[in-house]
Amino acid sequence: MALDTSGAITVAVDRATAFAVVSDPVRLARCIPGCQELREVAPDRYTAVLTSRVAFMTLSFKVAIDVVSIDPPATIKARITGDAVGLSGHVVAAASVHLDETADRQTIIRYATEIGLTGRLGGLGQPVFRATSAKMAREFGENLKAEIERGEADRGSGVGDRGSGAA
Repeated sequence: MALDTSGAITVAVDRATAFAVVSDPVRLARCIPGCQELREVAPDRYTAVLTSRVAFMTLSFKVAIDVVSIDPPATIKARITGDAVGLSGHVVAAASVHLDETADRQTIIRYATEIGLTGRLGGLGQPVFRATSAKMAREFGENLKAEIERGEADRGSGVGDRGSGAA
């Protein structure tokens, strides 16, 4: 079964600032619904556990994430592969994030995933997975926007600046 999802958000920061967030694996993982246990195993290679509630079940996948292409500050592409925990199933996905700066110092971030499920998971019901996938894509977009804007607010307020604060 193949699922394609996509979305777009606009953030009130320049493209380089937005790219700094999407290219930071820890900050990006915080935006992915159900992403846990992110670990770097090699340059541009990570492992994680992805968990999601689908209809009446909670599914978890142990995955490997390979960053296959980075074109700063415009694009990042990754390949995700892994196995379901506790039942027969395999996931293969391609994910991409593309950033375009607008004339008014805002950035449009377009994100897309192509997900393939095999094994017992592939036969569970495409409409259920499609709805869950679309919901997760919306949550990712909302989380990413909040993460970028929180970082920008922290920068503007001096939070996290070295040397600021009482001596």
